[in-house]
Amino acid sequence: MAVMTKAQAKKFNEMTDKMLDVLNFLKNGKVIDADEHRAIMLKGFSKLVDVLQDKKVINSKDAKSAMKGGFDSLIASLS
Repeated sequence: MAVMTKAQAKKFNEMTDKMLDVLNFLKNGKVIDADEHRAIMLKGFSKLVDVLQDKKVINSKDAKSAMKGGFDSLIASLS
């Protein structure tokens, strides 16, 4: 499920530290709520992948790829 445009994905991929920006984007887009935002900030990238998979924003193949490839892979799945 695309939750961002290719242009937005490209912008995020160009950032060196993108965690907070990606989380804020997902929260503002109502993909995650404030509680999930806080939990992800405390628990990290794997929690973000879990939440997105639970919400069916990404599938299990995308989740596995994200855990192996990091943010670049996850952002590709979101666009």
